[in-house]
Amino acid sequence: MRLRITSVLGTTVAVVTLFVALLVPLKLMGGIASAFAHAGFRIDPVYSGGNVLRTFHGTGYTVTVYEAVFPHWLQRGKPFQQVVFAPATALPAHVDQTIDMDGDGKPDLRLVFDLPSDPNAPLHGSVEALNAKYRSVANLGNNSFTELLVRADSRILLRVPLAGKK
Repeated sequence: MRLRITSVLGTTVAVVTLFVALLVPLKLMGGIASAFAHAGFRIDPVYSGGNVLRTFHGTGYTVTVYEAVFPHWLQRGKPFQQVVFAPATALPAHVDQTIDMDGDGKPDLRLVFDLPSDPNAPLHGSVEALNAKYRSVANLGNNSFTELLVRADSRILLRVPLAGKK
């Protein structure tokens, strides 16, 4: 009888421990996320696209240019610079735009792509580098992490590969 009580008690403690181990992180997730945010942790620029460099306005939409991103030596990938058009619904069906990436008053890129009416359709376009800082990409789409043209929610996200290292 004593063995049975110990066995039932041990099983009960194990089940309660598993239950607590599963629920406590869910309950504390907001506090943990807040603590990480206040501690100064940030998402790596390779994933977030970097910090905003400048924003300018088109006809009904904004174009946000981000700082150049140089992956760390342990990360795979090549340097790139990100541009975001928002909202995608305000863009014309055919986009042909030059962009001044570094703010010197001279265009650095010429971006051309068609925006399908189906929001789930893949985007394809091209980037023509107008100086030696960037690389031209003839068939831009969802090719790689550094050569990217995708629709993300209500935005069009573009990543242009840089020609060289930092």
